[in-house]
Amino acid sequence: MYFNIRSRISHATRSLQRARAMSSLAAGSLLPGSRWDYRIVETLTVRDATTHASTIFKASVIPRENTINAPQWAIIKTASHGDATATENLNREAQSYLLPGVASATCFRQLYDVVDKDTLALEWLDTTLQENQYQPDTRSYVLIKAVLEAALRSCVILGDQKYVNTDYKPANILLSGIETGNITAKVGDLGLVFPAGHRVKAQPYAMRAPEVFLGQACAEPSQVWAVAATVLCWVMPGVLGVHDCPHFLINEAWCMAKIKRLFPDWNLPSPEEVDGLVLQGAVQTARRISEEEPEFQATPPFEEETQKVEMPQQLRELLRLMLVPDPSRRPSASSVLASSEFQALDKLVTV
Repeated sequence: MYFNIRSRISHATRSLQRARAMSSLAAGSLLPGSRWDYRIVETLTVRDATTHASTIFKASVIPRENTINAPQWAIIKTASHGDATATENLNREAQSYLLPGVASATCFRQLYDVVDKDTLALEWLDTTLQENQYQPDTRSYVLIKAVLEAALRSCVILGDQKYVNTDYKPANILLSGIETGNITAKVGDLGLVFPAGHRVKAQPYAMRAPEVFLGQACAEPSQVWAVAATVLCWVMPGVLGVHDCPHFLINEAWCMAKIKRLFPDWNLPSPEEVDGLVLQGAVQTARRISEEEPEFQATPPFEEETQKVEMPQQLRELLRLMLVPDPSRRPSASSVLASSEFQALDKLVTV
């Protein structure tokens, strides 16, 4: 009886503390969690805001009595008050960790606490792929191998449950230990994980698979393209996507034209072969841009274009293996991990 009353009082106290903390997460605020508590250290600037509507805080973890193996730091992610989309994405991220295999997998950032419907506590990692610059050296090659392995393994786990992550991009690849040589790479931000085949017009422009531009829903092969495009765009910024696009109204056509120039074997359909006036206009414009714009005429196919930056042939061949425009011929994530091309890159960085 006494224990039940004390437990209820303790729970009510933590709920009140949580409500007060959430009203103003200033530096020094204490946020009660279910496993341990979190002391807010600072608000972090999110540089990539294309799909990110959350506010991010760094927090120190305050262990409770008899706590074992508590981490030193955590990320607190909150949805802005009244922002229904941000709240929906945050809830979807929490639900993604309930998919079999996700919470226990080392390729995903750990979820520590669902503090409330607008707040998550997650594993802290030092930096992101976006915040680092590619250099043609062993450090970058080791980093790329770690990134590809983590991202592809995450594709396999989600694919086994018939789900896809539609938001692979350099800002969502989280890293630690890059200065030590003992690199940890993990996939973060699972707020745009959906059942395979249910989400159209998905993926960031630079990482969007050709079939998704053509109106197909994002499926398991689309993830493989996005992972490869994430690395390619880190090595060669602007090679895909809307970089240098003169007007937002032709964003999709511009992106498709870039893919067509890099991969001439892509069967970019004629307007008569696709449905909808908007898509018909986009493919017509893409065909014109790829065939007539001078700067696109100067863009050679993938094998030649990637010679403009120094990279090992093993990496070039692995990316080309993954960047197959036809999704029916694109290898699965598990096939890429087992491929001779991936093994060659692994051998390069472990010698």
